[in-house]
Amino acid sequence: MRKHSPKAKFSKRRLKQLVNDLIAYAKELCPEAEVLGVKIPGYEELDAIAEIVVPDEKYEEVDEAIAHREFEIFMTEGYDIGIRVLSRSDYEGIMAKMKSM
Repeated sequence: MRKHSPKAKFSKRRLKQLVNDLIAYAKELCPEAEVLGVKIPGYEELDAIAEIVVPDEKYEEVDEAIAHREFEIFMTEGYDIGIRVLSRSDYEGIMAKMKSM
């Protein structure tokens, strides 16, 4: 888990902007991307979390691009944002399991 710099100053407004930018970037890469939810603050060490569902064929591209951008944000601004990218089939599998419980 990455750790924040104790000298970094954090702004909730800036955090929201960065999360929105990441979501917009995912939608730019895949217009069919569906945002399931956003939580600010996140849990544990994360400043924010969000979940995005994309078509199976776009999963790798979007996941890798978002992970790269998350890392850039952490290194330049200190915000630890977790965007979970799910493929459509994985999401549907999770939902089916939840319904059967």
